[in-house]
Amino acid sequence: MRVEKSFCRLCFGFCGMDVTIGDDGRVQSVRGDHANPVTQGYACVKGLDAPEALYGDTRIMRPLKRVGDKHVPIGIEQALDEIAAKMKTIVAEDGAQSLAFFRGTGTFGSNVAIFSWPNLAEAIGGQRFSTMTIDQSAKWVTQDRLGTWPAGKQPFLGSDVYLFAGSNPLVSVFSWDMPSQNPQKKLKQARAAGMKLIVVDPRKTEMAQFADIHLQIYPGEDAAVAAGLIHVVLASGWEDKAFCEAHVAGVEALRREVAPFTPEVVAQRAGIAAADLIAAARLFAVESRRGSVSTGTGVDMAAFPNLAEHLYQALGVICGRFLRAGEALPNPGVLVARQPPHEGAIGPARGFEKAPRSRVRGAVRLMGESATPTLAEEILTPGKGRVRGLLISGANPASAIPDSRKVVEAFRALDLLVVVEPFHSETTRLADYVLPPKFLYEHADLTFGLEMSNLEIPYTCYTPPLVDPPEGSELVDEGYVAWALAKRMGVTLSYFGVDLDMDRPPSDDDFLAILASRGNVSYDEIKRTAVGGKVFDGLPQVRVLPPLEDRGRFEVMPDDVAAELRSFADTRGAAPTLAADGDFPLRMIARRIREVSNTSCRTFKSARERAPYNPICAHPDDLARSGLREGDECWVVSDNGRIPAIAKGDATLKPGVVSMTHGYGWLVGEDFDYRDKGSSISLLISLDRDCEQLQAMPRMSGVPVRIAAR
Repeated sequence: MRVEKSFCRLCFGFCGMDVTIGDDGRVQSVRGDHANPVTQGYACVKGLDAPEALYGDTRIMRPLKRVGDKHVPIGIEQALDEIAAKMKTIVAEDGAQSLAFFRGTGTFGSNVAIFSWPNLAEAIGGQRFSTMTIDQSAKWVTQDRLGTWPAGKQPFLGSDVYLFAGSNPLVSVFSWDMPSQNPQKKLKQARAAGMKLIVVDPRKTEMAQFADIHLQIYPGEDAAVAAGLIHVVLASGWEDKAFCEAHVAGVEALRREVAPFTPEVVAQRAGIAAADLIAAARLFAVESRRGSVSTGTGVDMAAFPNLAEHLYQALGVICGRFLRAGEALPNPGVLVARQPPHEGAIGPARGFEKAPRSRVRGAVRLMGESATPTLAEEILTPGKGRVRGLLISGANPASAIPDSRKVVEAFRALDLLVVVEPFHSETTRLADYVLPPKFLYEHADLTFGLEMSNLEIPYTCYTPPLVDPPEGSELVDEGYVAWALAKRMGVTLSYFGVDLDMDRPPSDDDFLAILASRGNVSYDEIKRTAVGGKVFDGLPQVRVLPPLEDRGRFEVMPDDVAAELRSFADTRGAAPTLAADGDFPLRMIARRIREVSNTSCRTFKSARERAPYNPICAHPDDLARSGLREGDECWVVSDNGRIPAIAKGDATLKPGVVSMTHGYGWLVGEDFDYRDKGSSISLLISLDRDCEQLQAMPRMSGVPVRIAAR
């Protein structure tokens, strides 16, 4: 028995772990590493289930090939030969855009996979898809239309206030703006230092329980709340006038367009008190001088996501909540050395206007990615460029993408479906080839992804591989899959800007060395000193430089955003609509639980024991109005379908709002036991209606439903 230092890779928390390895060379147990300088012993139930993940019977141990209606083992090199041959045929007959490459959140379990998969798509010329364009594409739209500030927002640590909308990082263990490492401890430390917290959410989430002000809105009304906050700030003269004069365009247009969103109007639409909206605006803009706005999927999956995201970020802009000349960046970068940015904005790029659009519905491409909501149509719609081959890494889109009947129909119509995935899922059931990767403590890794997102201290952690793959298995490095397919296709794989040697298979160590090659600390030193995690306190500070003369400006109210806001203003609002009590009197939101991560980890021991299915959670008053009691079997019905559920009372929900954990369910068309697998809420959602015009994003939160006994 021995104990080794490493870190978990089941989510973006990347928690430091003490891994106990038995004399048989297998992981016996894991626990949070209290010596890790950032996670400090924190670990969730998913991470503690590592032995089950590595050695459980749901793990795929050998590459599989579909033969008839079943999968049979196949050697990895033969599988890659056959896959590449089919890819070549598709490219020769219909062009490279008929190959699609889908990257899911599961790739964050391997920092090599995060980049190698889209790099493979680029080398071949195929289309790129990801989970980003099915849950938070509004962030990319906003960046393109609002502009950016290279120095970044004022960091969470040291802020006086932060506003979180539709985000619950205490459970999801991820936020774009708050440290994800031991998040509850970080939040408590910030609160003890005086930070005030504003939370906008239809449920009194774990995050909202810490809030000074909780705006418990109806789903779909984030745009109203954000417009109302801006209205109060501008009407009261609370904006940062000097910052706006120097760095912001369109303030008067913004003032004009939000004028209809008085506190009284917002209160009537969103189901909150006007006084609370005013208090939140005062707390954010007057009583606090540092701190910004952070949004999550609750904003970006509801109606009018592009508008709501833009307005929330515009609130931070008009209050000037960005690092200024002379201030130090919170993290100079360990793996990627930050260069001193100038104070100032980079104006809107509006890249989506220049990029080629989808051949179906004209959906825009964002950051080079095609719109995931159109993927099923891209497969099913005849014509030149129809997607015929789909290669997926770290995702289960047959379950995760809405309207799964249509998605499954599309996947069955493919000429080639390849899935790189460690566990059996709805999508692997449909695959022509399944390639199982090494997982968790079987491969080397770095916490590179943290540094590219929200890490506010110069920290990194390295882990070597601690155990061999299980005896008798044939697992593959994800980077090798990308390299091997590129080689067979006759193209050079470029990884993070470096062309790989196509005559020699790269190791994980080769890939990681490239990731760390632009850092302040050498890869050799990181391998030597950062096992178990290390904060590199001695790095030189990087300070914001004075503004340039030809600096750009944020654009807070471009014409297309103004048009969206007017269209939104013409809608009736959630509260009046719910009061009408039509066929679908409730609004469904998704929720997260600690036991699962999207569609992953459902088969782990903790999830099987604690959350084998996903109940329909409703306020007790709504259960009573529906004629249901706790534990009753029921149907959840929308205008797109119905799913079975078990009723559960939840007083943290706003009356009129119900929720179910997403990521559960079964393969459409097959028999299932709800109590064993739960239900897929994607069946309630349409990919064709209630979609954003730009990127075809469907309404996935605030879905009109009813619940009825069965």
